[in-house]
Amino acid sequence: MVRLDTTTVGGGFIAAGLAHLLAPRALLATARCAYRRLLAADFDADERTERRVRAVGLLLLAAGTVVAAADRSVSVVLRRT
Repeated sequence: MVRLDTTTVGGGFIAAGLAHLLAPRALLATARCAYRRLLAADFDADERTERRVRAVGLLLLAAGTVVAAADRSVSVVLRRT
């Protein structure tokens, strides 16, 4: 069993949201490289793609704010099958 503090999880969401808002081109370049190397596929990004990455960043910031404000802990049970 793993106990996760919601303040920590919320902070992670906030950090990811800031990365999406402040560096969408770097994230898209990373995705382009990963698609090419791991999937052997082309990844075409345009201006709309950058806007969508920033929109995801806003959603992550909102979710992180809500989760961090909950001030609880969550238990997660991991089982091997």
